[in-house]
Amino acid sequence: MKNSGHEMGKKPKLLLIGWDAADWKVIDPLLKAGKMPALQRLLNNGVRGNIATLNPVLSPMLWTSIATGKRAYDHGIHGFVEADKATGEISPVRATTRKVKPMWSILNEAGYKTNVVNWWPSHPAEKVNGVCVSNHFHKSAPAFGKDWPLDEASVFPADYYKELKELRLHPAELTLAHVLPFIPAAAELDPENDKVLKPFLRVLTHCCSVHNAATYLMEETEWDFMGVYFEAIDHFSHLAMKYHPPKLDDINDEDFEKYKGIVEGSYIFHDMMLDRMLDLAGEDCNVMIVSDHGFESGNLRQIELPDVEAAPALEHRQFGVFVAAGPDIKQSEIYGASLLDVAPTVLHHFGLPIGEDMEGQVLQSIFRNTEPVGEIPSWEDTASRPEFMEESIASSEEMLSQLQDLGYINLDQSDKLKYVDSELTYNLCVSYLDGNKPKKAKEVLEPDFLKNGELRYGMLLAQAYLKLGDFTSLSSHLDKMEQNFVGQGGVHFLRGMLYLQQSEHEKALQHFFDMESRGLKSSQLYNEIARTFLITQNYRAAREYFNRSLALDGENAVAISGKAQCALEEANPEEAILLAEQSLALQFYQPNTHFILAQAAQALNEEEVAKKAVRLCLSQAPKHGPALQLFNKLENRQAVEHKDEVIVVSGFPRSGTSMLMNMLDKGGVPLFVDNERVEDESNPEGYFEHELVKNLGRKNDWMPKARGKAIKVVSLLLRYLPSSEAYKVIWVKRPLTEVLLSQEVMLGRKKEEVMQNFPFQKAVDMQKEEERMKSWLEMQPNIRVLEVEYYDCISDTNLVINEIEHFVGHSIDKQNALSAINKKLHRNKLGNY
Repeated sequence: MKNSGHEMGKKPKLLLIGWDAADWKVIDPLLKAGKMPALQRLLNNGVRGNIATLNPVLSPMLWTSIATGKRAYDHGIHGFVEADKATGEISPVRATTRKVKPMWSILNEAGYKTNVVNWWPSHPAEKVNGVCVSNHFHKSAPAFGKDWPLDEASVFPADYYKELKELRLHPAELTLAHVLPFIPAAAELDPENDKVLKPFLRVLTHCCSVHNAATYLMEETEWDFMGVYFEAIDHFSHLAMKYHPPKLDDINDEDFEKYKGIVEGSYIFHDMMLDRMLDLAGEDCNVMIVSDHGFESGNLRQIELPDVEAAPALEHRQFGVFVAAGPDIKQSEIYGASLLDVAPTVLHHFGLPIGEDMEGQVLQSIFRNTEPVGEIPSWEDTASRPEFMEESIASSEEMLSQLQDLGYINLDQSDKLKYVDSELTYNLCVSYLDGNKPKKAKEVLEPDFLKNGELRYGMLLAQAYLKLGDFTSLSSHLDKMEQNFVGQGGVHFLRGMLYLQQSEHEKALQHFFDMESRGLKSSQLYNEIARTFLITQNYRAAREYFNRSLALDGENAVAISGKAQCALEEANPEEAILLAEQSLALQFYQPNTHFILAQAAQALNEEEVAKKAVRLCLSQAPKHGPALQLFNKLENRQAVEHKDEVIVVSGFPRSGTSMLMNMLDKGGVPLFVDNERVEDESNPEGYFEHELVKNLGRKNDWMPKARGKAIKVVSLLLRYLPSSEAYKVIWVKRPLTEVLLSQEVMLGRKKEEVMQNFPFQKAVDMQKEEERMKSWLEMQPNIRVLEVEYYDCISDTNLVINEIEHFVGHSIDKQNALSAINKKLHRNKLGNY
């Protein structure tokens, strides 16, 4: 064997194996039963974890992102097919369409030998420093005995063409012995006509052919990096996951018995192939196994797919598997990995710098030795560019037919060029939105939606407006959508999202509940209902709907983070930490979840944990204002303060905030008010409000105008104070029973009626909210708080004025301020004051 051992000082080899759609939910029961011993051997001394996919969840785009560390809008692969506008030819997507370098090209530049087998897409074969076998290596086989051509562009260098061509396996070469472990009833089925057996044979032989080529090259060539991609788990799952145990109600007993072992058998078979590859790689080789996404295997499995483009992607789950083991890898679990992290990690393994234009990061925690990560502006700026073989067989009909049979494309169109252009443009815009580039998506979507008026384009454009915060355009756009697509649930949902962003919470809930009443069960819907309740501080209801979301998808990171926020607001930092860590283990790129973790750790005086969490938040969102403030506080740095702080008078409605604003006004403190709300019977001296405050949750860029002035902000809106300002909050504390009594009377009820049927539960809930608010205020590094008692304002006014004068740093005309106190207005009181 030519590749055993490695030279002194040379980096160990790396074997990267791609298992399309591999999922821990299927793997773990097999590991427990001892049915995947080769994988277990790796896990015993290596790293395991989830790896987050990207959107859209389409394999050619994802595996190119794995190879390059870049999203589709950068690497240029936007779907399964492409079109030559000059000739009108439609073909499977080619490697030559890729606009950036894959990791093996970069390794070649550094002098490393690389073998690449079956990567998607990798045809025509790239002229690597090693061997490249393209993903056209095993096209659908003709009838047994007939000529089975192989495009010469499928193999580089040509020296290996003849040997590799002979290693392809024809379905007719399989015997019952090969099939029975998967389908015990195979002898009773017709291999030419059975709806499952025929495509099963094609997938199995394709898989075997890839394995044959890979193991041949591992044994017969020298290599430093070996990348092998197997799509069979994904194809087997699309074919037979609906028959996988436990049995679904809509699957008949006969079919279940015939096909229930296919998915399990496919994983066991991949473990058998892995065992052979590990033996060939040797103990001095580092190994990584990656899947681009998972596959639904529980109650969310679909019996029949809807008639939409790329419908099979609906069966995918957002988390795939990541495994690493070898001499350089330590035993641990990894959290929050992304497909974008694979290429940077491979380059770092070989001691190469990472391109600053790569969106992923090095998974440093998997390595025994934590060497510093080097950086280079871009590998695209170096002189070397990938070169490819020239194709000798132009026809791609067989592969196009296979993609159509799988449901990924639909070429039964009168204008195929228009269809393909539409598909690729749509996928590009999904990638823009997934990569948080809504402006780019909008620039493409606006003219395209005007041109074709497709619902799916309209929905994406609405999401772009939503992410951009362009609510005027979104509202106008939804008006048109509601006219053109009457009764469309997605449009109705987005209208609810718009209301939510505009702080019209009741209207938002009305839309969301309407969709729920129509029978829609969706994690996204439940998350938005929960988020609305969270914003309005109804934490009990928020938890209920986050739990509903998790009942559908137990690994929904958004719902788990939402529960962490609830726990933090309810002054339960221990639970908040556990939930935040659980969410981040699933999806690491969540700046606000890191911030939740930091706040909870700070509340428990776990300063080092808080510092680490807030740094991670800022590394992902450098402009996260509250995190910056907390960082300054934790690092004992002087927070950047404006010359004039904003004086905020706050408390529950009817707690005496208007009275205090009147005191400040008469005492000479400038106010930020517009007096649009005039005095009335409830507040005969006036409300001292500004209309802008009502929309603080969605627009707060006016706040600098309030510097050095006093502004009234009710308790519910305090959380929306922009963190870019510094505040002095004067909290007016009044007995909550009196606050509730005053509120009820203001709403038109008589005092006697209220006292006879007093809302004690509201009082309890309000007390909890007051405790949560005080806890939140204490954690804000840009806010200082002075609490004044309502009764002290009335009975010991001089003392209160002195405290306020010292707190706000502004001289107060005490005599005039005293004139603001009118004891006759203390009408809704308890006792005999």
